[in-house]
Amino acid sequence: MIRNEEISVLHESCRNTRMALNAIDTVLNKVYDEDLAYDLNCQANHFRELERKIHRTMQQEGIRPKEGSRMEKAMLWSSIQANTLLNTSTGHVADMMIQGNARGITDLMKAAHNNKVTGSYANELANELMDFEEKNIQKLKTYL
Repeated sequence: MIRNEEISVLHESCRNTRMALNAIDTVLNKVYDEDLAYDLNCQANHFRELERKIHRTMQQEGIRPKEGSRMEKAMLWSSIQANTLLNTSTGHVADMMIQGNARGITDLMKAAHNNKVTGSYANELANELMDFEEKNIQKLKTYL
């Protein structure tokens, strides 16, 4: 039986992947650098894979993923629109995506530490997601 702490980490992992995909989908039409667009598409594909893995785990445990908040999605969209209104340079977009990945890592770390789920599969998924976001940051730094 899965513990409430593990459920919290799974929900945060699910929210994290959803936010990342929303951010990438929103920013992609503002990206004019083909290499950056390619890398963001690759990242989106990997986030989708991780999201499916998280959803499968939740489904096996009889947990329904929480729906994304419309307010959260609207805030993300408006933030990206405002941040790219005057500057859609490759470096600026990469910097925005680096900040998003860093925020994702921080939120997952908080969830894992606050819920003390060391050694669980939920924690393994969260760690896999954090490792991926760290790699994204390293890749995106090349565009600064």
